[in-house]
Amino acid sequence: MERNQDAAGIDPTVVDRIGRILSEIDKSDFDLVDPPPDLWDDIVASIATDGAKHPTAPKEPPSRESTTGTVVEYCIDGNDVLIGVGRDWSEFARDNGAPGLAVSVSDRTLWTYFDRDEVRELWQLLVDRVRATRMQVRVPLRCDAAHARRWFEMTVTPEADARVRFRCALVFEESREPVALLDSRSQRDLDAEPILVCSWCGRGKSGSWWLDIEELVNAERLLEEPSMPPISHGICDPCRSDMSAELLLSSGVVNEE
Repeated sequence: MERNQDAAGIDPTVVDRIGRILSEIDKSDFDLVDPPPDLWDDIVASIATDGAKHPTAPKEPPSRESTTGTVVEYCIDGNDVLIGVGRDWSEFARDNGAPGLAVSVSDRTLWTYFDRDEVRELWQLLVDRVRATRMQVRVPLRCDAAHARRWFEMTVTPEADARVRFRCALVFEESREPVALLDSRSQRDLDAEPILVCSWCGRGKSGSWWLDIEELVNAERLLEEPSMPPISHGICDPCRSDMSAELLLSSGVVNEE
């Protein structure tokens, strides 16, 4: 005679027997063994992509400010001229390969610090929104170091006389093996095509793909080159769409056609 089975094809008597065995097991019957320290890294690496060259969505950092205390602040006046910088500005500029930004120029507008039109225009629209609505806006950013992945939160706040204050605080930092492409001390081939890196998600452009920096280094075989290409910071298409939809279109500053 065949045994009765449930809808899933499982014999209930087998389930009952397993249940009785489990009920008799005590935690003292087991030895607690710590997993290998790199087990989680191996798991993350195994699910970092969807099996194709295109990576999955970037990991979201915890929504809390890092205890490292890295905060970069600056303010612009009603004409968008940089009128003051806060703590960590100079040190942050030097550490990220931009010594020319370590000393601000009093008559220089904020927009002269951008080297790509698409990013400059996006931030100009964002500032327009903050001034028009008199509401604070928070923007997530990536600004990785050679030795760490770093997530920041930029707070853009309206002030009197059309001034706008920017406060960029480190939210989360994750150590990794150093990446020469992001090392400000690496020798650069200034004649090479710059690698475009998205300022929002931290990925770099390789052909038609946006890849995590470590994947991009492998895909472009940069470690085989005697020097690294320059880096240009921009924004990828998905991040630009998200920023436009969430921060600009919803405010009415930009009208959909």
